[in-house]
Amino acid sequence: MKNRLLLSLLAGLALVYFAVPYLPEMEPGLSGWFSAIWLIFAVLVIGGNLSALMFQRYTQYAPERAPSKRVQKERKRVRQH
Repeated sequence: MKNRLLLSLLAGLALVYFAVPYLPEMEPGLSGWFSAIWLIFAVLVIGGNLSALMFQRYTQYAPERAPSKRVQKERKRVRQH
């Protein structure tokens, strides 16, 4: 999961790095709107991947992530009856 998020973040940054020089300038009209919306979506993609990477590191230390083995065995016995 971490590798996929890191790869997506780097791909988004590379896309912005190479595409920004080719975007039309911010001027009134359709080309200006396209540039603005494209940059907004790029910032959302980069921000989403960055926040997912940052949030993932802190969830690893959450106490009691999975139910204990004892609870799972009891549930298994109940389902077999």
